Amino acid sequence: RCAGRVEVKQQGQWETVCDDDWDIKDAAVVCKQLGCGDAFKAHNKAYFGAGSGPIWKYGFECDGTESALSDCEKRSQARCFHDEDAGVTCSDMLRTLPEGSGSSQGSLLAPGFVRLVGGDSPCSGRVEIRDGNQWKTVCDSDFGPKAADVVCGELQCG
Repeated sequence: RCAGRVEVKQQGQWETVCDDDWDIKDAAVVCKQLGCGDAFKAHNKAYFGAGSGPIWKYGFECDGTESALSDCEKRSQARCFHDEDAGVTCSDMLRTLPEGSGSSQGSLLAPGFVRLVGGDSPCSGRVEIRDGNQWKTVCDSDFGPKAADVVCGELQCG
């Protein structure tokens, strides 16, 4: 929840946000709105994967002090495509799990969703996802390079 593609809900429908003029001030507002600390990075070029469906037709011009994107100035923007979807990584996105969590090296955790355990570095190991209150290992039969890219992107591991 503290890193990923930015989308806004408009009349009951989610729309991706274009990265035109997307910057750290805009990302700061998203992180604040989600309760995820400060903005670590404002991503562009669909860093977290291209969305689908509608694209928000306005750009945001935040000064970074607003409490929600809806408080920022909106401006019309040129046509945008999903390979230009905006993203954010907030400071609360990565945490080190305590000792005894399954890895002697500790593990990185994207809150509530994915982690790597049992590796020899924070960015290696077995992929696990949270299902309710349990962690489950991901089967490798359908886990290819694209899935690995998403996990690595979510965990800021390259």
